[in-house]
Amino acid sequence: MATRYKTARCILYRDDRYLLAVHSRFWRPANRRWGLPGGQIEWGETPLTAVARELAEELHVYRPELIEIGAYGYKRAMHMVYAAPLDRDIQKYDESELVDIGWFSESEVAGLKSRSALHADYELEAIHRLREQLPSWPRAATP
Repeated sequence: MATRYKTARCILYRDDRYLLAVHSRFWRPANRRWGLPGGQIEWGETPLTAVARELAEELHVYRPELIEIGAYGYKRAMHMVYAAPLDRDIQKYDESELVDIGWFSESEVAGLKSRSALHADYELEAIHRLREQLPSWPRAATP
């Protein structure tokens, strides 16, 4: 039986920075937490199709070169994480879905984790797994 995933997320990276987002429907202003962009997998979608759709809808990022990072458990469900290099800033994003976006270094993500300010608490582990794969994966160029 194939694993069913609730969401598909993506680590967008540029140089040594990673894009995190605050999803608007999850947090009141005092409790905002940063997480990986992405979202629910709709009926009939694969995780790969879902993450590509979510990136297009939320961040206007189309057809990135996605690599699979792995599956993570959170709130009794499985979530698939991908990664993709991004060679530009995000100029606009869907403000009905996202409250804020920002680029963070690995140490800044670790700081968010230590303050319990990460959405799913697997974001830093997924970034570590990505960094293990980076020597064989081309890094995005800085604009």
